Amino acid sequence: MLSWLVAILVVALVVEHPFWLVAVLLTTVPVARAAWVLAQWKAVMRFMLWMAVAIVVINVLVSNQGSHVLLEAGFQLPLLGTPRLTVEALAFGGSMAVRLAAIISAFTLVNLCVHPDDLMRAAIKLRLPYRSVLVTSLSIRFVPVLMQDARTIADVQQSRGLSFDSGGIVQRIRNRGALILPLLSNSLDRAVQVAEAMESRAYGASVRRTFYRDLPPVGRDVALTVVLLAGIVLLLASRVAGLGGYEYYPSLGDLSMTSSEWVALGMLCAILLSVTIPSSPRGEECR
Repeated sequence: MLSWLVAILVVALVVEHPFWLVAVLLTTVPVARAAWVLAQWKAVMRFMLWMAVAIVVINVLVSNQGSHVLLEAGFQLPLLGTPRLTVEALAFGGSMAVRLAAIISAFTLVNLCVHPDDLMRAAIKLRLPYRSVLVTSLSIRFVPVLMQDARTIADVQQSRGLSFDSGGIVQRIRNRGALILPLLSNSLDRAVQVAEAMESRAYGASVRRTFYRDLPPVGRDVALTVVLLAGIVLLLASRVAGLGGYEYYPSLGDLSMTSSEWVALGMLCAILLSVTIPSSPRGEECR
């Protein structure tokens, strides 16, 4: 799963063409279905929609480049110049939103399918700094806990007659305070408890670390890693050959792709989807 995450990150950061970015995002959907976490994945991606809108709006506000102007203001702003809405700015912001969505989708699936202890054990075996690995593992572990706390607090507040969606925008923001403040307080209390537990277990002592539960790589894991590495090599070779690129500024390029680009994209998607090949019964790989 970690090799698949690395492959998704490399592909999302290297390619520029909108079709390639959308294809990378869509390849994460069958992975969510195969892992039986589609409902949880959808909940995260619904929040990603708001982030995508924010990315597009911010890009439109800060970038006035582009040859196809849709709207232009009759005034100037300090440091930003004359605000203009261009097709190029919208397209670039949308592509960046899709890229971020693909990355967040991959991280979400890894978080849902791999236990934090397994992630930490794999990172330690890769000789990564233990303190950094532990901090990352604890951060990932807190995400589902915070989501569950938020749902519990929201149910409690609604049982007391508080409606989060009533009133205007200002009133809705104030209503959210009844959710955020208790959630922040619980998070701080939990952080103190974790710190006390670590101190009571002599965290920081220089000892040779052992693993209570060790999972050696099997043949399928090695084969999948080799296939994903081959996909990364294929991607880099395609980019060197000029495939997967796209020009947004100063004018949008042609969206059409050559037959070589379609073949390379199809092979890349097939490699990324190889992780969906079943190897265990339902629920055995994901928590």
